[in-house]
Amino acid sequence: MTSESPESETSQEGPDPAAERLAYSVDEVAHLTGLSRDLLYDQMRRGNLHYVKIGRRRLITRQHLEQFLGVAS
Repeated sequence: MTSESPESETSQEGPDPAAERLAYSVDEVAHLTGLSRDLLYDQMRRGNLHYVKIGRRRLITRQHLEQFLGVAS
């Protein structure tokens, strides 16, 4: 038997690192949301999903992703 409580085990894990990020790649958003890359690119092209372009990369900020998904922050 161990003397550790269940609370000590969960506190050691910490938050999901992806949830703490300010911006995500299209591939990361597809993985996090379960939406396809094609759908995400289509929504960006239509102006429904806002993004930041840095060089050739398109980054979707956490704020823009929440807006797109309709999540209240």
